[in-house]
Amino acid sequence: MSRSFFCFAMSMSILLFVALLLFLPIYLKANAHYDLNRRKLGFAVYLYGFIRILGGYLATYTGGLALHLSNNKAVVVPYANINNERKRFSFMKTFHVTAFTLTTETGAEYLLPIAIVHAVLRIYYFIKGGKKEGIENNLWLTDGDVLRISISTTVQFNLYMLICAFINFLKEKIKILWQKKMKKSTI
Repeated sequence: MSRSFFCFAMSMSILLFVALLLFLPIYLKANAHYDLNRRKLGFAVYLYGFIRILGGYLATYTGGLALHLSNNKAVVVPYANINNERKRFSFMKTFHVTAFTLTTETGAEYLLPIAIVHAVLRIYYFIKGGKKEGIENNLWLTDGDVLRISISTTVQFNLYMLICAFINFLKEKIKILWQKKMKKSTI
């Protein structure tokens, strides 16, 4: 009797642990700062707001982009390969934005386009189902040719949503390959 109870208790605890892993929300917080005069984009990504996952800066060079992840490590992506990198599996659609803060410091030269971008981003956030407490826009007008953009956003997802998106991605790839094979066999 005690052995069967132990097996039952262990299987239930394993099942509960797997359910927690699949359905427990995971929060990622991303901060980015772009300075037009320095031509650099600094960024950091945190798990649950305090565990740093990734950070560095993105700079341009002749022929492409350089992603600097540390003092000794940089990933170089030529402009020709950027389109190919974009076509890989994208799980960004499974993320739900829970908080979004946009702060822009600009001169009079960029004021009108930046104000329009602020309005469009706000509308897009509300269309996607965001709540008014979750968004903040700040537009600062300064003197001179300055454009600095700071973004802070928090997204929520769980492993179940990622697994479902990956399965759908695989189904689409298999469907495309199957259609190509069928087309070749009929010719």
